[in-house]
Amino acid sequence: MAVAPESPLAPTKTPQRNKLHHRRHQILLCFGTCGILLAIFIVLLTIGLTVYKVKEPIMTMNSITLENLSTNSNSAATSSLNMSVIADVSVKNPNAVSYRYGSSMTSVYYHEILVGQAEALPGVALARRTVRMNVTVDLMISQLTRDSQFVQDLVTGDVRLNTSTQVGGKVKVFGMVQHHVDVVMNCSLTVHVSNLSLRNQSCSQHVWL
Repeated sequence: MAVAPESPLAPTKTPQRNKLHHRRHQILLCFGTCGILLAIFIVLLTIGLTVYKVKEPIMTMNSITLENLSTNSNSAATSSLNMSVIADVSVKNPNAVSYRYGSSMTSVYYHEILVGQAEALPGVALARRTVRMNVTVDLMISQLTRDSQFVQDLVTGDVRLNTSTQVGGKVKVFGMVQHHVDVVMNCSLTVHVSNLSLRNQSCSQHVWL
């Protein structure tokens, strides 16, 4: 009776081969993880450059009103002049995230002489929303009582003023990347003394991202 030949034994894996297989598995896992992280980064970068790209806030001077101006132009009465400027300012946030701003500063100038300054409280302009601020600036008319040009302007009935409103804040993308955004609006206007009406008002905005 013939005896069937014995089948050859399967080669056993050596410890070195097991180590090589384990290292190859780790390398593949590492490349796979890096590929996934790179894909996530590209997606976030694309979203950040499109949907969450920081846009310029839009500041608008809705109105400027004047109160408490005496029209007496003699030198004795001029020292008692008192005038307040009320600025109604709005800031539109076109971004997809909130714009947090600090205290805003509104200054009033007469021929480059600072005659009044006031702050507005800090706040938040929500995403794609508009926030309004009312700022009342009491003018220091006493600084102008010795200015012959100011007295002459009162006599002629027209006083030219300049205002500057500064708002500084930041937007935070993905809760960690901060972008500082500063907005300055400069306005020039002419006050008609007899009825406190405004003429020739013009404003320009400057933004720093």
